[in-house]
Amino acid sequence: MTTQDRQAALQSRRYQGIADLSALIAFASACTAQRSPLRSSWHPGDIIWALQTRADQPQPCRFWSGPDGVEALAWFQGENEVWIETLPASEHLVHSAVHWAEDAWRRRIASQGRPAERRLQIRAQAADLRRITMLEELGYRKAELDSVCFGRDLNGHIQPPELPPGYVLRDSIGVDPVLRAAAHRGAWDHLEHLGISALSQFSAEAYLSLIALPVYDPSLDILAVAPDGSLIANCICWADEASGVGVFEPVGVAPVHRGRRLAGAVMLEALARLGARGLIEARVGTAHFNHAAIAAYRAAGFEQVDLSHWWAKAIDT
Repeated sequence: MTTQDRQAALQSRRYQGIADLSALIAFASACTAQRSPLRSSWHPGDIIWALQTRADQPQPCRFWSGPDGVEALAWFQGENEVWIETLPASEHLVHSAVHWAEDAWRRRIASQGRPAERRLQIRAQAADLRRITMLEELGYRKAELDSVCFGRDLNGHIQPPELPPGYVLRDSIGVDPVLRAAAHRGAWDHLEHLGISALSQFSAEAYLSLIALPVYDPSLDILAVAPDGSLIANCICWADEASGVGVFEPVGVAPVHRGRRLAGAVMLEALARLGARGLIEARVGTAHFNHAAIAAYRAAGFEQVDLSHWWAKAIDT
């Protein structure tokens, strides 16, 4: 099929519900493999985590599909924040994705009647010079730092985690959904050290919805158990055998148990399990101001591989 034929065959539409999920998972897996060593905006696990309770609902995103599947995806991750990704061979679709995002932002401004905020932001990795050039050509300029990206090679020996006396690790096979959800909230309800005051909405129902979706594996959902039997640290690792890459999202520790290297412990256990399955790389990212997480990831053997920034443009209405 010629390039012209491929372009003529392209279709774009909004994510409508669960019937579209497998196509986005396949796209995320292909991007993870084909864009490496660059970081794809989405790994299959990122798609599932984002849609944990909403996979059957329309989303503020649009994807472009050709004869072989999804080739590009644009998704509003915040009110005026957009993530865009394409397969390497379909990078030209960045222009279509940006134009869609700008039109969607204009409609949102008009519907909400809030003309003060006109700036649209699109995320790009610092190492992705081709993407940055395209954004600059479209009028975007570098704005705030967003996140720090880490990676770890899974070849070679992975040091077993060291735990404080009385603490043990377990996975989430057979875990009580109520207790597993409470463990997540126990960490994410307490982000005052990041200047964030918010409560997690992760319930037992949300957990049950999550585990019913593809990609999730309870043997890679690792928990730290305190001497009193409570679940006090947790991480979900998402494995994609097609790309050989696993990602961590989320990782958390209850406040009273922080400072004991429990985040690193649950991650090391998951890393060993990834390595045993033949995966070749693990990745994790966090906000640039989350110094505690950055220290924990470094302690677990991760190295910084990239940064992401927002690229911004004031949208005329």
